[in-house]
Amino acid sequence: MNMFLETLIGGLLAGTMYSLVAIGFVLIYKASGVFNYAQGSILLFGALTFVSLTDQGVPAFGAIAITIALLVLMATSSSGCCCDHSPTAAR
Repeated sequence: MNMFLETLIGGLLAGTMYSLVAIGFVLIYKASGVFNYAQGSILLFGALTFVSLTDQGVPAFGAIAITIALLVLMATSSSGCCCDHSPTAAR
């Protein structure tokens, strides 16, 4: 029974992650008309950052806060490097 509950909870958590990623893909595609392949790498970077921080002994809430801060920093620093969002850009 214990293994069944662990498998059930693990499956529900994995399904939740898949659905959140899918919703992110849909929102970005509907808003911009471009399929953003970089979203998967950003998700992987966040997951690996969180796991490495918790492996080094950082408490879970601290690791979540540091991971979110790093992801926001990475997203804001890379948002202007590939696309020109200025209103005077040639269309």
